[in-house]
This record gives sequence, C-alpha cells and structure tokens, in this order.
Amino acid sequence: MQLIDEYTAEAYLRQKNLLAPHEEVLIRELPGGVSNVVLYVTRPTESDFVVKQARERLRVAAPWFCSVKRIWREVETMKVCTRLLTDSSTTAPIPTSTPVLLFSDSDNFLYGMSAVPDHETWKQQLLRGEVNDDVARSCGWLLGRLHGGTWGGQLLSSSLHNRQFFDDLRVDPYYREIARVHSDLTPAIDRLINSLDSSICCLVHGDFSPKNLLVHQRGLVLVDFEVGHFGDPAFDIGFFLSHLALKAFRAGEDSPRDLALIAVFREAYAGEFCRFTSERELHAVESRAAVNLAACMLARIDGKSQVDYLADPTRSLVRSITRAMLLDSAASLDGIIHQIHSTLQGNPER
Repeated sequence: MQLIDEYTAEAYLRQKNLLAPHEEVLIRELPGGVSNVVLYVTRPTESDFVVKQARERLRVAAPWFCSVKRIWREVETMKVCTRLLTDSSTTAPIPTSTPVLLFSDSDNFLYGMSAVPDHETWKQQLLRGEVNDDVARSCGWLLGRLHGGTWGGQLLSSSLHNRQFFDDLRVDPYYREIARVHSDLTPAIDRLINSLDSSICCLVHGDFSPKNLLVHQRGLVLVDFEVGHFGDPAFDIGFFLSHLALKAFRAGEDSPRDLALIAVFREAYAGEFCRFTSERELHAVESRAAVNLAACMLARIDGKSQVDYLADPTRSLVRSITRAMLLDSAASLDGIIHQIHSTLQGNPER
C-alpha cells in the first residue's frame, strides 16, 4: 500500500493520470479526522476534488486499529445515501447532498470525490456560538430520510449487514471502553450493546455529527460514511444528540440556545421518518436512543475519542450525570434531555 500525504500526493496523482501533465495544483490536508488522511486538491482551471485514504491506526492517544478495507464500506454507503437524496419526494429547508465519487484505487485503499469549496463544518459554527435552526432542521430531515428510506433493509446490499467496522470504530472504543473505565456500568453497557445487535432496522450512518456536515453557500453536504451498516437507528440519534448536548455544556449560560436545536432536529426527524414507518416505530427508536445518548456523552469524556473543548470541571459534571443516566434503567429520551436542561440551568458558570 502506497501511503500518500500532502507532500507525495501530487506525484501519485500524476502517476495515475488523474492530473494533466503540466497542470498546477495545490494540495493541503484537511484537519479534524483521526481515521483517514483527507487531502484537498485545488486546481486553477478545473474543479477541485478531495482524495481520501484509510489508515490502519487511528490518530488518537490510545491504541486503536481498524482494517483499511473500511474505505470500500464508505464508498458503498455513500452511494446508498446519494440515491436516497436524489430520489426523495420531499426536501430539506437547506439543499442537502453527498459528494460525487470520481475515482478509486483498490490497491491503495483510497478514492476521490468532488470537493465542497468555501465551506465550514457545522461543528466550527456551533463552537463559535452560531446557531442556525434551518441547519438543525435539515439534519433531522436528512437522518429521517436515511433511516426511513432504508427501513427493513431496502436498498442495502448484503455486505452492509456486516457490522465489524461499526464494532471496531464505535462499539469497542466508545461503549466497551467506558465499561472498562467504569466497571459498575458493565451490565448497562452490555444491555446497550445487545440492544444494538437485536434491533436491526435500517441504514445507520454511524458518524452523523456536526463535523461531518459541511455548510456552504448553496446548502449542506454529508460526508464520512465508513461506519455505515444495517443496524439500529437509535445509535445515530444518540450519537448526534450527544454532540449538541456537549456543545451546550460548553456554552454555559448560552446553553438554552444550543439545546433548542435538539427540539428542532427531533421534530424534523420525526416528520420525515414517519413518512416511511409509524409513530410506534419512532417511539421505539427514541426509547433506545436515550441510552445511546448517555453512553455517547460519557464516551466523549472517558472513551478513546475524547472531546477537546470542555474544561475539567465540566467534564466531571458530564461524567456524573451520564453515569446516573446509565444506571437508571427507566431513563427516556425526553427525561434525559430534561435532565440536561435542569443541570445546565442550575450550573450557569462553567
């Protein structure tokens, strides 16, 4: 496998005839990822594009490995999502899309896709305190479309039924890791993992978060599909809401502004999801999402992929309330969100 980076990528692209012989390019690595090298290729006279190559060892402090073959899972999942958005009879408040696949290299576990120029991640905007209800509403519509549109396994190939990459990149480093750190939570975490294995319903993105939603002048682009699989949609909801909740903890006295996005997202998700299923299925998914929300929040404090924007006192507060949530077998999604609201209202100084 030929590893490429921002210094060697130009020679690779010329070798593969992916650039014109005398074409000038500027190549830079995009920040934020830990599992892949992502390079932005700027071309003065042609459309820009992005090259993504998997790495076996993820760039975090704790040892964390996953097969580079996951890059093909990403390509396959992206194709499903593209088809779902192209064929949709409803639309999000903000035009929503996926990148276009341009080329792939099976020997070197990389692919190229269309670029999104002049964009920011929604994470960047949220950390600056910029709150946009239409983005939150579009995220809810988008996830509801992905889940509802593949309910029962529609459009999903047999390879997406394999959840090994999800286990390597989410279940083990998030859920089993917090059970290793907090041994008294092991029974609750075991129940959660068993729930994921027994509630196989639809396509799960597996990394649906503000850092993977690119905001630009013409709309919103969803990226990073390598954890996609046929599984339990409750994980995607819990995972996504954990990001909004943790940013609310960071916001301190401005937390109501951030927490309001949760209600906007949930309403839009329910509207699109129930076009394909039923309110009964929605309630079942939300019930399972409650434990995923608590576990994902705790995993970003004590798992292998920890947030870098919370001070120690806030990290301790999140650890305390999420532990209590996981030990409460009757916790509901509404109840957990209410508890987060109450905690932040009672602790305005972060």
